[in-house]
Amino acid sequence: MSQASAYPLGATVTVAQLARDPYPTFHQLRAAEPVTWAPALDQWLVTSRDIGLEVLRDHQRFRTDAPRSPILDTFGAQMLSTEGEAQRRYKSACAPPFNARAVEHTRPLVDQVVDTHICRLQAAERADLRTDYAAPIALETVARVIGLPPALDAQLREWYDTFADALSNYEGDASTRSRAHAAVRAFHAAIAPRIAAPDEAERSLLSELACADPRQLDEAEICANALIVLFGGIETTEGLISNALWALLTHPEALHRARTNDDDLSRCIEESLRWEPAVQTCSRYAASELDLHGAHIPEGALVQCMIGAMNRDPAHFAQPDRFNPWRHESLAHTAFGFGRHFCLGAALARLEATVAISRVFQAFPRLQLDRERSAPPRGHEFRKPQALVVSLA
Repeated sequence: MSQASAYPLGATVTVAQLARDPYPTFHQLRAAEPVTWAPALDQWLVTSRDIGLEVLRDHQRFRTDAPRSPILDTFGAQMLSTEGEAQRRYKSACAPPFNARAVEHTRPLVDQVVDTHICRLQAAERADLRTDYAAPIALETVARVIGLPPALDAQLREWYDTFADALSNYEGDASTRSRAHAAVRAFHAAIAPRIAAPDEAERSLLSELACADPRQLDEAEICANALIVLFGGIETTEGLISNALWALLTHPEALHRARTNDDDLSRCIEESLRWEPAVQTCSRYAASELDLHGAHIPEGALVQCMIGAMNRDPAHFAQPDRFNPWRHESLAHTAFGFGRHFCLGAALARLEATVAISRVFQAFPRLQLDRERSAPPRGHEFRKPQALVVSLA
């Protein structure tokens, strides 16, 4: 029996379908083929929350350190493409700037970055809150936390776009890989002087890693881990802010409550993470030939835990397609991953989203979504509104 005949629904799944609106497809797959082969993607898709968590817990059978991993190929060995002692060493070395206490100390930086972009919006009648607001806030905040200067911001955005293409390059396109590798070399050259002669008074990821005594990571490891922090800090936070604003601006009751109550705003942000996660997949590779709930998976195969599907599993979330910030299950989402590879910057991303959304509502009390010029979230791997145009006055 061919894989196509064994998984008839999976055989119909396309990247375009998932990029546009994956959730009806996820519901169909979960009901009939919760672990399914999708030949158009050359991937196994897991759409059940329970099975997805089982995969993410099992670091022996399902690993991140496969040679075919685009993250490993692009950035080299770092905390998201290693397992065991190496992964623990990388993550523990990079953790201090992102723990709860450090993030609280980062609050003045976040306030400053957000206020700068609020001021830039003041002179405009309309703005795209993704490209004009969420995107620069995400980039500038994580760049300063890493220890990168403002003069590098424009170049960081170009490198980020190159990396985004590379991290979804599962087909191994040579030109995409070549551009990404060139960007990595350029990034390494840009930060090498800061690693060689760190500012001991500066509180940043690079300074902490370079000044550690004894140094836990060598220069190549510092570069690789700084890159994954940079990419994750931009992608996850830009998408989080944009998707949460989209959800609020298309749900009037939630918008009203979020404008007037900090607790309600927090619940809206958490529900947006469940309802429309910015990162849609957690990639794992089969360490050996194995069976997963009736699916026979070959060694080395890519198994994608579909976060958007897991977050809308009706076995765990009542009326899962409904945006309901006051549900009891909101905090159980997996938008930041799960287990030892849980997102290092989750607390910082939440802080940025809270400050950015509250400030823009305070500054522009008449802010309204321009539905004709806006477009809903889209994307297979990384999902956010294509345009989030608002009238400000």
